[in-house]
Amino acid sequence: MENQFELALEGTILTIKLGEELATANATALMEEINNYRETGVKKVVFDATKLSYIASSGIRAIYYAKQKVAGNPAIEFINCAQNIRDVFEMVGIQDQITFVNK
Repeated sequence: MENQFELALEGTILTIKLGEELATANATALMEEINNYRETGVKKVVFDATKLSYIASSGIRAIYYAKQKVAGNPAIEFINCAQNIRDVFEMVGIQDQITFVNK
């Protein structure tokens, strides 16, 4: 599996366009990429989940990593998150730390 994500920094917003899966095969690579933005003044991390159909526990860890490791404790936003993915966030109890937006 390829990494299945693209990162782009625009001002203080880091946008991460996710592919179909965020799992063990690519979550570590995503955390390494996020690490490159630790000292860039990011205030919000936006995950475009339009294509995302599966997230593993390692994927959730990558999302939480963005919240903890990017300077300033940025807001986390998920765009077009499928209900089954949102249910996973609710099961692990971090849905209150994420803003869900449909576009």
